[in-house]
Amino acid sequence: MDIFEEKSLLREEAKQIIEDLDYDEMLESDEAIMQAVLANRAYKDSTSLFIYVSMENEPDTLKLIREALNSGKEVYVPKCGKKPNMKAVRINALKDLRPGKFGIMEPESDEGYDGKIDAAVVPCLSAAMNGKRLGHGGGYYDHFLQGRDIYKLCLCRKKLLKNDLPTDEFDVIMDEILTD
Repeated sequence: MDIFEEKSLLREEAKQIIEDLDYDEMLESDEAIMQAVLANRAYKDSTSLFIYVSMENEPDTLKLIREALNSGKEVYVPKCGKKPNMKAVRINALKDLRPGKFGIMEPESDEGYDGKIDAAVVPCLSAAMNGKRLGHGGGYYDHFLQGRDIYKLCLCRKKLLKNDLPTDEFDVIMDEILTD
């Protein structure tokens, strides 16, 4: 089995685990992950933050985005373009977001930011505590993060943690995995 097939099987396994989570379990997990982020040194010390806008069943980031904005951080969220291109676009409020590519909320503006951002909050389907991350397979985050001087925090529910994950030369290793 090659790495592509192995990742595909792991994605299917993770999607099944996510599908089996009940609502209360997800709410509890979301709150614990949010507290882990708020207590994290890299998050607390950051003045600028790149953060994904959560989709259904992902650890909820809307409260975190609101908290970051309220605390005066510059907040940048992804705007997907042609695969695997993604921009960091600054928002000033959650009302700046509209449904975009893949039905994910994203900024209306197309004005990408290429300057220094202190920390990134990155989604996953699964992760390992050694920093390896399994995304949805589009390569958007790996492409965006490649070569950037940015502290990478990946949010992963405990039920989706693995001891290790297969990686290739395109996979960007996270600095920390935060979980519930």
